[in-house]
Amino acid sequence: MPVPMPERIVPMLAKLSKLPRDDGGWAYEIKWDGVRAVAYVRGGRAHLESRNLNDVTPRYPEVQGLAAALGKTEAVFDGEVVAFDEHGRSSFERLQGRMHLTRGVEARSRLVPVVYCIFDLLWIDGEDLMRRPYSERRERLEGLNPDGAAWRVPSYSTRNGEELLAASARQNLEGIVCKRLDSPYEPGRRGGTWLKVKNTRSQELVIGGWTPGEGRRRGRLGALHMGYYDGGELRYAGKVGTGFTDKELDRLDGVMRPLARDGSPFDGKPQPPRGTHYVDPALVAEVEFTEWTSQNMLRHPSYKGLRDDKRALDVVLEKVDAAVRAPQLRQIVGGEPKGSAEIQLDGHALELTNLDKVIYPQEGFTKGDVLDYYLRIGPALLPHVRDRLLSLHRYPDGVEGQRFWEKQCPARRPGWMRTAPMWSENKKENIEFCTATDIAAIVWLANFGALELHPSLATRDDVERPTVMVFDLDPGEGTGLDECREVALHLKGLFDQMKLETFPKTTGSKGIQVYVPLNGACTYDDTKPFSKAVAETLERVYPQLVVSRMAKERRAGRVLVDWSQNSAHKSTVAAYSLRAKARPTVSMPLKWSEVESGPSEALVFESEAALKRVDERGDIFAPVLTLKQELPSFD
Repeated sequence: MPVPMPERIVPMLAKLSKLPRDDGGWAYEIKWDGVRAVAYVRGGRAHLESRNLNDVTPRYPEVQGLAAALGKTEAVFDGEVVAFDEHGRSSFERLQGRMHLTRGVEARSRLVPVVYCIFDLLWIDGEDLMRRPYSERRERLEGLNPDGAAWRVPSYSTRNGEELLAASARQNLEGIVCKRLDSPYEPGRRGGTWLKVKNTRSQELVIGGWTPGEGRRRGRLGALHMGYYDGGELRYAGKVGTGFTDKELDRLDGVMRPLARDGSPFDGKPQPPRGTHYVDPALVAEVEFTEWTSQNMLRHPSYKGLRDDKRALDVVLEKVDAAVRAPQLRQIVGGEPKGSAEIQLDGHALELTNLDKVIYPQEGFTKGDVLDYYLRIGPALLPHVRDRLLSLHRYPDGVEGQRFWEKQCPARRPGWMRTAPMWSENKKENIEFCTATDIAAIVWLANFGALELHPSLATRDDVERPTVMVFDLDPGEGTGLDECREVALHLKGLFDQMKLETFPKTTGSKGIQVYVPLNGACTYDDTKPFSKAVAETLERVYPQLVVSRMAKERRAGRVLVDWSQNSAHKSTVAAYSLRAKARPTVSMPLKWSEVESGPSEALVFESEAALKRVDERGDIFAPVLTLKQELPSFD
C-alpha cells in the first residue's frame, strides 16, 4: 500500500567519536563541510529544509535541476549542501557567500556554485525506507543514478575506515562519518549508529564579545571572544583573531552592533581581558582550531564564518564522548531568575516577569524555573507543537491557584506571534488560536501563564486532517498507571495485528497516551469512528478492565480508553509539556519496552529528569511527526 510523502523530517544526527573498534558492519563516508539539508522532490520541484526545519530552497536555485533529472520519480533525500574550492575540497568559507543571501542569489550562484551531496534516500514513490537498513537505502539511492552538475551521490566504503580517515587528512578534509550498515533512519536521533570522526578540529561557538584591532585593523574588530554552554552557563573558550576578510569584518560589525551590552555574558573564570566590548550571546560562528587545552581553551583558532542553522543556546563543548548539557535561563539573565528581565531569543525581544513567583509550592519551583525548562526543552518540544493550534491551560497564580482554558490567542500577544483561525459553531465566529513557530513563542506563552501546551492533532494548513490518532488512557477510581500500562499493551497488540506502529507517552500524571502516526490523507471523519470502534472493541474483549464511555459511574475500577480526542475541536497535551500537578512532572515519550516491564514509578519524569533523558536519548517521539500509515477498514 503506498505511503504518502512525509511533509517534514527532523534529520538524524551523528555523534562525535573515535573510529569504531570493529571495522566490519560499517559504512565510511567523507564528512562534508557544508549545510545539512533534506530535499523533498515532487511536482517538478525540489524543496530544501535545513536541520532546524527552515526553508532554504531560495538560497540554492541550482539544486532545482535535481527534480528534472528524476523525471516523474518523487523522493525524499538527506544530504549536505557544499561549496568546493579550486582544489575540489568542501569549503565552509566559500559557502558563507551563499548561506545568508536574500537578494542576488542567481548572480552569486554563478560565482560560487554549490553541490548537493546526497547520502541517504528516505522515501521514494510511495515507499517509506526509513525503517530499512542503511545498506539497502544506499543501494536504492545509487540505483537512481541521479548525479548532475549541482547534485551527486558520493561513494562510500565498507572497510578500512582508518585508511579513509588518513586519506581525508592528507587532503585536508574535515574527517569521515561512520554509519552502521544495519541502522534504520531515526529522525532527530543522535546515537551510536552514526558517528563522526574528525581530522581537523572545528565546532560552533558563541560570540560573547570582541576587542579592537591594532595596526592595519586599528578602529575595526581585532578578535572575537568565544564561549560554549556547560551546565547552563556560558564558559569562556578564548579569542579568535584570524580568518577574517575585510568584507566579513564589515558584516560582523553590522550584526554585532545591535547586540552590544554592558557586562560580560560569560560565567565564572577565566574572563576576556579588559577593554573587551561585550555583546548578547546570540551569534554562532564556526571555528577551526588545533586542540583544546586542559582548561578547555582554544589553541590556534581560526574563524570560518557565521552559522544560522544552530541556535546559540544549543552550543555545547563538543569532545569525543562529551555529555550534552542544556543551557539555563540564569545564564541569560545574569544570575538566579528574579523579578523581571528582558532577553533576546530567536530574534525577538521577550519581557519576562515575576520570575521568582512560586508556581509549584510543594517543590518551591518558580516561574523562572518553568521558563528555564521550556527554554532548554524547546528543541525537542517545538516540532511537536509547531504550526498547530494551541489550547492554553493557564495557571497565572501557580498550580494551587485559579486555572482556566484559553483558546483565543491573547490580544496583548507580541506582533510576531502567529495565529490560525478555526470556526466555532457555538460562537458563530472564527477563534484565532496561537501557533508556535519558534522557541521564543513557547517561552512567551509560558511567561503568559500557559503552564501546559495542548496542540491540535492537525496543523494550521489543514485543520480537518489530523497527522495522528490518539487514545488517552485515563484511570478510574481504584486504578492507576499499572492498569493503564496493561491497556496500552492491549492497544499495541491490536494495532500490531493491523501492521500499524504505535508510540506511547505518559500524560505526566497517572495516565498513558498511545499515538498512531498517520501523516496522510485521513480526516477526522475517518479517525473519530475508527478510534471509537477500537475503544469499544477493547471494552468488549476486556470488560472488567476497559470502559469506552465517559460516564463516571461506569469508570470505577476500570481504565477509560478516551477516543473523543480525535476531533478538530479537541487537543491533547504535547510531548515534553509540563503538567500542573503537585510536582513539575512532564508528559514523557516512552519505549514500549518500558511500558512492558519495570516499576511504574520509573515512568514518572520531573523536569530535570526529562531534560537529562532527552540529552541522552534525543527525541524518541520524532517518528510520530514523519511516519506515514493508512488506516485499514475496521468492521
